[in-house]
Amino acid sequence: MHPPAQLFAFLLLFVSSFILPHSSFSAQPNVLFIIVDDLTTTLGCYGNQSVRTPGMDALAARGVRFDRAYTQFALCNPSRCSFLTGCYPEKTGVMDLSTSLRKALPDEVTLPQHFKDNGYATGRVGKVFHVPDPKTKLDVELGSALHRDNEILTEAKKANDPDDKPRTKAKGDGYNRTYAASSRPAADFTDYAIADDAIATLEQFKAKPFFLAVGFIRPHTPFVAPKAFFEAIDKTQLTLPPFYGEGGEDLSHLPKASLRPNNNVFRYAAPTREEAREALQAYLASTSFVDSQIARVLEKLRELHLDENTIIVLTGDHGYQLGEHGLWAKQTLFEGANHVPLIIAAPGVKPGARSGLAEQVDIYPTLCDLAGLPKPKHLQGRSLKPMLDDPATKGKQVAISTMIAPHTKQSGHSLRTDAFRYIVWEGGEELLYDLRTDADELHNLAKQPAQVERMNRMRERLAAHLIGVSLKE
Repeated sequence: MHPPAQLFAFLLLFVSSFILPHSSFSAQPNVLFIIVDDLTTTLGCYGNQSVRTPGMDALAARGVRFDRAYTQFALCNPSRCSFLTGCYPEKTGVMDLSTSLRKALPDEVTLPQHFKDNGYATGRVGKVFHVPDPKTKLDVELGSALHRDNEILTEAKKANDPDDKPRTKAKGDGYNRTYAASSRPAADFTDYAIADDAIATLEQFKAKPFFLAVGFIRPHTPFVAPKAFFEAIDKTQLTLPPFYGEGGEDLSHLPKASLRPNNNVFRYAAPTREEAREALQAYLASTSFVDSQIARVLEKLRELHLDENTIIVLTGDHGYQLGEHGLWAKQTLFEGANHVPLIIAAPGVKPGARSGLAEQVDIYPTLCDLAGLPKPKHLQGRSLKPMLDDPATKGKQVAISTMIAPHTKQSGHSLRTDAFRYIVWEGGEELLYDLRTDADELHNLAKQPAQVERMNRMRERLAAHLIGVSLKE
C-alpha cells in the first residue's frame, strides 16, 4: 500500500470511530433471530387491540412487518426443521415431534451452522431446534428449564383454581385447563432466564460479528405469567370466534382430519364460553409476558450500540387456533395455525409493511442475502430481500403448508393465495374459503360450480409443488 493510501485508510478508521461507537463498526452485520413458540398474529402491530406487546410493536415500527407470512407445518419440530434448513417438510422428511432432520438430510448445513462456517460467532439460547441437531456445533448452546413454568402452573392452580384438579396417570397427566395467573415475580419464569442468557451472550459476542438464535417458550402451554399481565387484559372485552356465538358453528362440512379431538389447552373436557374467554385472556397475557422479555434483549442490543448493525428477525414457529372451530391447538391446516408473525429489521431497510405472501422457508435465503453470504444449493425458499428493498415487489403466488392429522394419520396440504385458502386431505376431501369475505372459514366453496376453474388451478399448483420439493430432488 502506497503512503497516500495508508494515510487515507488511517483517516477513514479515525473518523469512523467518532461517527459510530466502536462496537458497532463492522463490515459484516450481526444477526439476532428470535423464535417464539406457538406465537400467532395476536400482536398490537398486527391489529390486536386487547394485547400489550410494546416490545414487538417497536421492532415492527423500525422494521418490515410481513402481514401474510405462513409456516410450512403447524407443529414445532417440522416447522423448525423447515426454516432452519430452508427446505419444505417433504424434503426434510420431518412430520412429527421426534424425527431428526438428519434422517433425510445427512449433510445439508443448517442456518446457524452456515453463519459459523462463514466466520461468525454463533449461539443458540432457549428453544431453537426441537430435536437437537448433532451436526450444528455452535460457540454457545444454552437450553431452557422447561419444568419451571409447569411447576408454577401447579402452584397457581392450587391457589387460584382448586376445582381443576390434576388427573391421575390412569386417566391422563395434568390439568384440564392449562392456564393460570401466578403471584410469582417475572424472574422466576423460564423466559426470564432465557432473556438473561441471551443478554449475557450478547455481552460475550459484542466485539465480533455474530449470529444468535433465541427461542422463547411462552405462549406455548401452559399459559402462565405474572398476575399483572392477566390484569392488564379485560377479558370481558375479548371477542370469541363464531364457534362460541349464539347457536354455535356448523362443523358438518369439515373433514374428520380437520378437527383433532384433543386440544392443548382443554385436555379432557370442552370449555364453557367463560372458560374459553379465560383461555384467550391467558394466551394474550402469556404473549404480553414474553414480549416483555424480548424487549429486555432488544434493549441490551441498543445499550451495546449493536442495533444499527444487526439484522433482527422475529417469528413464531407456527400459529395457533384460539377457539376457531372449537380448536385450541396447532396441527391444523386452517388460517389460525399457519399464519405467523414475521418481522425483519435490517441495516438500510426502510420500515413498512408488506402484504405479499411469504413463507418461513424463505428466512434462510433472506438472511444469506442480507448478510452477503453465499446461499447453499439445497435451499428451497426464496429470498425476501427484493420485497424488503422495494415495497412494490410482489410476494409469492401461493404459500403452502403440510400436516399429518394426529388422530386420523391422514396427510393434508393447504395453499394460501392472496384471497383464498384451499385445503385437501388424503382421501380427496377438499375445502375452499374466500378469506376476503369469510375470514372465519365458515363457508366451504369447494363444490360450487363457479369455483371449478379455481379448484383445478389449486390442484395443479399443489401437484407441481410436491414434485418440485420431493425427497428425490
